[in-house]
Amino acid sequence: MHRLWTPSLLRPDFTWPCPMQSTIRKSTPPVPSIPGRTRRRLWGLFHKLLYRFSEWYCSWFDVYFDPHIVQLPFGLVMKWTDRTSIEECAAMQMARAAGMPVPKVLACGEHPNDPYNRFVSILMTRLPGISLENSYSSLDVDSEEPWLFELKQCVEAMRLWCPPDPSRISSVIGTALRSSRVPNHIMGPFANEEEFHDFLLSPASRNGFKSTEEYEKTLEHANEIRKLPHRITFTHGDLKAHNILAGDDGHLSGFLDWESGGWYPEYWDFTTAMRFGRNSWWYQLASWMGGDQYNKELACDIALNRLTVDSYIAF
Repeated sequence: MHRLWTPSLLRPDFTWPCPMQSTIRKSTPPVPSIPGRTRRRLWGLFHKLLYRFSEWYCSWFDVYFDPHIVQLPFGLVMKWTDRTSIEECAAMQMARAAGMPVPKVLACGEHPNDPYNRFVSILMTRLPGISLENSYSSLDVDSEEPWLFELKQCVEAMRLWCPPDPSRISSVIGTALRSSRVPNHIMGPFANEEEFHDFLLSPASRNGFKSTEEYEKTLEHANEIRKLPHRITFTHGDLKAHNILAGDDGHLSGFLDWESGGWYPEYWDFTTAMRFGRNSWWYQLASWMGGDQYNKELACDIALNRLTVDSYIAF
């Protein structure tokens, strides 16, 4: 009962709304400066204290303690996983600077000796809203709430941003990319799209194919993507329903999880979203947002997945 009298600012459901801007920036936002290593390590020490405090805090409010998304008072959360990186911080800051509803990064901590390989933590604001869920319902664009058109506006705007090098595939600060689609979930950077496709196909395996002929035919199909030139654009990297928040008013209230964000070939966000769950609600949504122009790339990507899934599915 005593917890009911706790000020709302201290409760784990307190949020800092970041309303969707009426116009999303179409020119490339500046790449944010990255704090030095000493500063990151000092923040890392403080983040460890926040982690311990959160265990007590969650117990006090009788909420689940998530060691990866650490709940804190004052409308804050701390992301601390083996995938969190300074590159994610930079991508989030660019997206927020453009007017998208993205959490505000307050501090980036570094943990060089963490036994669980969680080397970076991000302290950020908590956004309101409910995560979307995929289903096998039909998409009715006219009946959807404003978040649908606002999300499309975000995706279309960031696809107009220009990388420092028009051929290079990398994080926004020019380093490696993180993706659940490759071995060890890290890749690059790459000087060009040819290097990128070489890497993606390098773990191709005959496992799962009934014959050498079927394998070679699938490999040939996957390689057809090399014949299709693409622009390099700013990409979220993991455009999935659970990374989108919609508020009670139906507007887009959160665009989350930028750990895979960076500069990729223009089709990457769409094929990532559409390669599983064909004709599902989210597949239809991604197609409507622009994925329908990459049907050839999607077919190549599905072939690529068949060839390489054994190399990363266990990670």
